[in-house]
Amino acid sequence: MPYVAPDDANNKLVDTIKEIKARKGSPPWREKVLATPRVRMLVHCWPSDFGHPKHYHPRADEIWYVCEGQLKVSFNGGEPIVAGPGSVLFAEKGTAHDMESVGKVPLVMLCFVTPNEADDEVSFSDKKMEFPG
Repeated sequence: MPYVAPDDANNKLVDTIKEIKARKGSPPWREKVLATPRVRMLVHCWPSDFGHPKHYHPRADEIWYVCEGQLKVSFNGGEPIVAGPGSVLFAEKGTAHDMESVGKVPLVMLCFVTPNEADDEVSFSDKKMEFPG
C-alpha cells in the first residue's frame, strides 16, 4: 500500500471499524487510520473484483488482517490463496504480491506497513487502485 504522510492520517487515539464504515459509505474506500515514520495502518473496503495489481516493497514488510469478506492473494507468482475473516497474511520486504476482493461480501481488511517510507512501492503494472474523493 502506498506511503501515508503522518499529516494525512487520522492518528486518533481510538477509532472503530463500525465508525469508519459509517463515515466512508459504500466501497471502494480506504481510511488512513495512522501514520508515523515507523508504521502506517489503513482500513480498506473493496467490492468484489477490486484489487491491487502486482507490486512489492523493497524496504517494508506488509501485514493484512481480514475482518470481512475474502481476499485472494498471490505471493511471488505462486498459486492464489483465498483468505477469509480472521486470516492474517504477511509479505516480507521484497515479496511480490497482488490482491483482489473475491466473493459476494465486500472485503474489509486492516493493512499495516513498516517502516512507513515514501517511494517504497514498486509496481509491475501501470494500473492503479482508484478510490473516490
